[in-house]
Amino acid sequence: MNRENRNNETEQTGLEYWDKIRQGDSTVFSYIFQKYYHALYQFTGRFVKDTQTAENIVQDVFVKLWTNRQNCLISTSLKSYLYAATRNTALNFLKGEKNQFSKEDLMSDRPDTTANPEEQIIENEMIERVHKAIEKLPEKCRYIYLMKRYDDLKYHEIAEILDISINTVKTQMKRALKSLLKNLAYLKTNII
Repeated sequence: MNRENRNNETEQTGLEYWDKIRQGDSTVFSYIFQKYYHALYQFTGRFVKDTQTAENIVQDVFVKLWTNRQNCLISTSLKSYLYAATRNTALNFLKGEKNQFSKEDLMSDRPDTTANPEEQIIENEMIERVHKAIEKLPEKCRYIYLMKRYDDLKYHEIAEILDISINTVKTQMKRALKSLLKNLAYLKTNII
């Protein structure tokens, strides 16, 4: 089965689940909640930087989904809809606030493999510079990079969530990677 068929099959299954949820099937709703909660929580955490707020936002999205299920129209992908709703809710929460990414976010999914203190200092400096390079990316470019890198979303999913074309997603990813590689090349020459 090729990749496009798998994507269409997954989207079709999501829409079948949505039909059952619209009919009031709480078992399917519970399954969808358990399937997507953790990923949406992590996704939201990158926006709001507070665990309790991230939990509240994701729970709010699911509560609204259930309570408005009769009036809510999902025609593309349930997964994309959930990400878009979560993103919009988080951005509404953050209006007027500046979002910063912490060094701990970048280090959270890496095991500590450093053998000595000197290597640890170099590694920490490199992580800090990578962190700063990501922060310097334009907002849309940064979100697309983080959605691809940390949320492991596909280009078409990011395009649906952000309501932009796939070509725009690809262009923004190229810009992000080019900028990060440029900063990393500078970093390598200045650390060593």
